[in-house]
Amino acid sequence: MKKLLLLGMFAIMSCSKPESEEVKADCNCDRIVEIVNYNIVGNAQSPALKYYSNYTTINDCTQIQRSKTSSTTNSSLIPKKGQCK
Repeated sequence: MKKLLLLGMFAIMSCSKPESEEVKADCNCDRIVEIVNYNIVGNAQSPALKYYSNYTTINDCTQIQRSKTSSTTNSSLIPKKGQCK
């Protein structure tokens, strides 16, 4: 009976799920969690479109939130949600 019990315990232990590996947070990354974008068209002398952004970041290690601003004339450089800044 004891052998059967030990054999059953061994079978249960060998079938258990392996421990999941935790994803380590990047402490140098302030991840964008909220963003508001708006565009302003220039004047007649400088007609370029300028992109402005107000966004909130959070550091996953320290949980510190920061409000930041950004401006650019290149649409591919507009900050995006989930991006590190």
